Amino acid sequence: MKQRQWTGGKPSSLARQCDQILKTRKFRDYPGAKNGLQVTHGRQVKKIGWAVDADIESIRKAGKEKVDFLIVHHGLFWGASELDRRMRARRIQEAKRLGVAIYSCHLPLDAHPELGNSIGLLRALGLEKWKRKGFGRAMGREIGYKVEGGRLRLRDLVKRLALLRSDHAGRVGSFAGLGSATLLRSDHAGRFEGLKNIKDLKVRGYESVKVVGSGPKICRRIGIVTGGFGDLDQVVKARLDTLITGEADYPTEVKARELGINLILGGHRETEVFGVSELAARIRAQM
Repeated sequence: MKQRQWTGGKPSSLARQCDQILKTRKFRDYPGAKNGLQVTHGRQVKKIGWAVDADIESIRKAGKEKVDFLIVHHGLFWGASELDRRMRARRIQEAKRLGVAIYSCHLPLDAHPELGNSIGLLRALGLEKWKRKGFGRAMGREIGYKVEGGRLRLRDLVKRLALLRSDHAGRVGSFAGLGSATLLRSDHAGRFEGLKNIKDLKVRGYESVKVVGSGPKICRRIGIVTGGFGDLDQVVKARLDTLITGEADYPTEVKARELGINLILGGHRETEVFGVSELAARIRAQM
């Protein structure tokens, strides 16, 4: 696939476009997020890429692929320990050496109604026709969804998430237009591409998805919050029978069992590939 090269403005200009699309100023985020342009350079951008994390591997892959504007979900400023500071300095130094500008956006990218992580996962799981409402409050804003009005077997829901996760496995630092993973999407008949390849496998065989299957076998009220979410108080208040997220701590798993809630954990990174890839595609299309 040919990669179109263009001159897309300087990093500061593209960062402003991202901020406008995501309305970042309207969001209160966690202290380590620091949404916005975190590393810059003075050249015209010629290639946009995305990665979930601004880790050293993603930065180096961006440099190798000559990506000079990298959109990430988890930026450089998480953590304040001495080790965190040393690692951050190394990453910034490497990004500058390779000429990679880094733009990061956290909660606004989770919550965006068109490009966001939660809506992306919801659509990819084939739940877009269910009735949905905001759910999963973080820092005063709802960043996920609860869906109801349909019926789906727990094992089928797990299959769909497992197939999505396997599609993204090993893709740390994937970049838009450079062989990005194809997401699972329903066709017009409501079938799911690729499910026929794994329909005879047992759910227990999907080691990539962790399931606490303590709730009903037929899911009717499902919560979707990507990344890491374990606020079961919100789950109980919303009367959900199933929560889909990336990861949760052990006490949350124990409580889910006791409360009779299905908890499906698809991986923090794997549930958050949607926002960065969609935002990169939107910015590219506008240039």
